[in-house]
Amino acid sequence: MPFDLLRACCRHAQALVYNDNVVCACQAVRPTRPAEAGSCTQKSFIQTRTNRELVMSYRESFMNADAWSAADVSVRLNTKAGNAFLKFLHENGVDTIIRYYASSARPKTITPDEAKWLSKEGFGILPVFQDSSRRISDFSQEKGRANARSAMDFATRVGQPRDKGSTILFAVDADYSASEIDGPILDHFKAIQDEIGGAFSIGAYGSGAVLAKLLAEGLITVPWISMSRLFRGTEQFFQSSRWSMRQVPPEVEHEASGIGYDRNVVRVARSALGAFQVDEAGQGMLAWDAEEDATLGGHTMAFVTDAVAPAAAGPQRFVSTEGLRLRTAPNGSIIRDLTIGERVVDLGAVGTDGWRKVVVGAEEGVVSGKYLREPERPEVEALLRAALDEWLRFDKGRADERADPHYKYVREMWAAIGEPYDGRSRDSNGDEVPWSAAFISWVVRRAGPAYAGFQFAARHSVFVNNAIKARFTNRLDKPFWGYRITEMKPELGDIIQRNRGKGSFTFSYAENHSGYNSHSDIVVEVKPDVVRVVGGNMDDTVKLGGGIQEFELDANGFIRPDQRVIALLKNRAGLAA
Repeated sequence: MPFDLLRACCRHAQALVYNDNVVCACQAVRPTRPAEAGSCTQKSFIQTRTNRELVMSYRESFMNADAWSAADVSVRLNTKAGNAFLKFLHENGVDTIIRYYASSARPKTITPDEAKWLSKEGFGILPVFQDSSRRISDFSQEKGRANARSAMDFATRVGQPRDKGSTILFAVDADYSASEIDGPILDHFKAIQDEIGGAFSIGAYGSGAVLAKLLAEGLITVPWISMSRLFRGTEQFFQSSRWSMRQVPPEVEHEASGIGYDRNVVRVARSALGAFQVDEAGQGMLAWDAEEDATLGGHTMAFVTDAVAPAAAGPQRFVSTEGLRLRTAPNGSIIRDLTIGERVVDLGAVGTDGWRKVVVGAEEGVVSGKYLREPERPEVEALLRAALDEWLRFDKGRADERADPHYKYVREMWAAIGEPYDGRSRDSNGDEVPWSAAFISWVVRRAGPAYAGFQFAARHSVFVNNAIKARFTNRLDKPFWGYRITEMKPELGDIIQRNRGKGSFTFSYAENHSGYNSHSDIVVEVKPDVVRVVGGNMDDTVKLGGGIQEFELDANGFIRPDQRVIALLKNRAGLAA
C-alpha cells in the first residue's frame, strides 16, 4: 500500500499493524471489513502488508503521540509559567487537562481558582484521584470507601458537577498480579462504586489487566492506560480498542515554562471522557455535549522460568517421557517415577543394556537411557519448561479449571492478554469461555524475551495466521513460522494447530483468515512414530498426551495427514537471524 494512498485514506497518515496487516490509524486494530480509499472514518481500511517500513511495532505504536489531545500535569497552572504552558497546549490542539485530587495541599492538587482559570481558557478538566496507590496494601474495601469520599469532597470543593456524568478517575499505579487485581483492587473499586453511586462516572488509570477486569465487572466507564507498556495485559488491551485514553511515554518538559507533562491520546469522542468546566460563580458543567472524533493511538512482558543447575558434574540430560523409573540398579527396586522434563546428570553407562547412572537432585540411581534426551537450545528448553510447569500446576491434568486455586491460574493467563476471565467464566450464552489460546499465549510469554515477537492472542487462529505470514515475509524477528504438515517435521517446542469440533479448515484458509475456531498445543515429546503435546482447556484442565493430545507420524517423521491438523508452527526462537 503506497504511503500516498495511506495519506489519501487517513488524515493521520500513520499505519498500525494487526496480524501483519496495515491498518488505517483512525481505526481500532481489530478490523472487520475493507473500506473504500478516502472514506476510512468509522470503517476499517486494511490491506495485507506490502511495505514493511509502513508497519509500526507495538512499542512504536504505543509511543506514537500523533494527535495527542490531553495533558496530565502535576503542578498548578494558574501562574505565569502556567499561562505560557496553556498557550503551548492551545497551539498543539490540546483541549483536555488532567489534574489531581489528592489528600494533601500539595501543588499536585487542583484548586477552585485553578479550575475556573482552566475553564475560562477553554480547557476541559478531567480529575484523577491519586494518593498512595503504588502498593497492594493501598487497596482494600475500607480504603476504597475512604478514597471515594475524599474524591467527592474535592469534587464539591472544585465545582465538579454531580449527577451529570462527569468523571473521577482513580489511579492504580503499579503492575499487579491477577490475584491482586481480583482481590484487593476489585474490592477497592467495588467500594468506590458503592460510595459514589451515580453521582459521578468512574474511571481508572492502570495496566491493561486492571482495566480489562474493572470494565468486565462494570466498575468503570473510562479506562486510561498508563504509559508502562510492559505492564500485565497492556499490549492486548491497547490492541483491543476498549480504552478511552492512553498515556504516551516518556514524560516531557515544556522548555519555555519548565512544566513537565504527559501527553495522552484520546480514542473516544471527547464528550465520552466526562471532563467538566467551572464558571466564575463556581457552577460546574460538562465540558462538551456534542460528540466529536478523537484519535486512535494500539507488548511485551516476559516471564523467565529459572532453571536449577545440577550439583553433580557430568553432561545434562532431560527425561523425555512421563513415568521413567529411577531404580537402585538395572531392573532393581524402584526409587520413584521421574517426570517428563526433569533434569538429570548423566554419570555414564551401567552394563551393556542401555542403562545409565544418573543423579537427580539429591538422588542417585539408574534409568533406561532410551528415555533421556540431550538439551535443546536454551530458548526451546525455556518453552518446554514453561509448558510442563503449567501441567504440573494443574496436577498433571487431574485438577479442574473451576476448582480453587486452579480457576485463579486460568485468570492469570487471561490477565496477561488483557482479558477479565477465569476458569469459572461463562459467556452470554452460558457456555464456558474457552481458554486454550490464552494458555498458549501464557506459556510462550513465560518462556522469556526470545518470544517477545509472538502474536499473543485469545484465539489460536490469530497467532497461527501471524506465524504463517511471518514465514512468507521472512520476518526473522518472529519466534514461530507456519508450515504445512507436508513441509516440515514436528520437533520439541513446536506448536501444532488442529481443527476443533466439526471444523475442516485448511492451511490455505489459515493463511488468509484469523477469525475461526481451532485448537493448538505445544510439542513436549517426540518419538519415532508419535509426538505428544501439552494444551490447556482440555477436559477442563491442562493435559499431556493421550487421545487427541498425540499425533501419529509417518515413516519419514511427518505428521500423518488424517488427523485434522491445520498447521505446524516451527519454533525458531534463538536461531541466528
